[in-house]
Amino acid sequence: MKHAFLGNLNPFSRLVFAIALAFSCFLIVFAAALLIAMPVFHNDLAGTLLLLSHLDDPRALPLLKYFQVTQSFGLFIIPAVLAGYLFEGSSWSYLKAKTTGTLSIYFIVFAMMFLSLPFINWLVDINEMMKLPAALKGLEDWMKSAEEQAGKVTDTFLAGKSFGNFLFNIFMIGILPAVGEEFIFRGLLQRLFKDLLKNIHAAIFLTGFLFAVMHMQFYGLLPRMILGVLFGYLYYWSGSIWVPVFAHFVNNSGAIVVSYLANLGIISQKYQDFGSTHSVLLIMLSVLMTFTCLFMVYRRKPVII
Repeated sequence: MKHAFLGNLNPFSRLVFAIALAFSCFLIVFAAALLIAMPVFHNDLAGTLLLLSHLDDPRALPLLKYFQVTQSFGLFIIPAVLAGYLFEGSSWSYLKAKTTGTLSIYFIVFAMMFLSLPFINWLVDINEMMKLPAALKGLEDWMKSAEEQAGKVTDTFLAGKSFGNFLFNIFMIGILPAVGEEFIFRGLLQRLFKDLLKNIHAAIFLTGFLFAVMHMQFYGLLPRMILGVLFGYLYYWSGSIWVPVFAHFVNNSGAIVVSYLANLGIISQKYQDFGSTHSVLLIMLSVLMTFTCLFMVYRRKPVII
């Protein structure tokens, strides 16, 4: 094994370093991206920052996409790869990216992501009924505002009938977040929490919670946490980071495909409603089939990381 520069750090020190590294990489990449954006998009610093908050301005869309892509690298991919190299001397080995898992696992995961839709959408409905006490009305208003803003950004990205825009969305919303977020949450943080807490299940649930919080869409906190937990067990039991990356990609890309077909008028259903049902029986079947698929992954290749 190659010499790891920070291989002797204890789990807590590794966790603190990883968090500091993620923030540092994000700030450096964001600053560099901002400097590049000004001449490319023909705007000064103040004008560039102001344009990012004006979604109704057509000039904002390419700028938003540009920063969305750079954020995936700066906040997720780069710090995870660097941390893996510093902790173990090999990023690919540390993140469990050297193994891919069996083909049958990917078929199971693909089926699981679609079979889970009624279950996940039911969790969305439960989450949206959340009400905070009157004393926390200010916090609730802020949460609603953050949710609406995030929704507007997503709708802006997914609008349009261009096939080129569709392919770019697959890259920007499907591939990059799947790789980046799984690298940082499952590949890095879940492993660090497991080493710190000495309990893989606690690490999976804690990482899933942080994964949900990171999206800053608090009325979708519960379904995203459950998805994060599912991704965590897929990673743990398959022994490969590419299995949860694939699951994450299927989840994100499904929304892109549905939205694109709706934009073309081929279907009338919105991506937010795809897979929703009010049938208790279908929801119960969805829960059963989701965990059956997860159990099938467990039976095929249980691995202790």
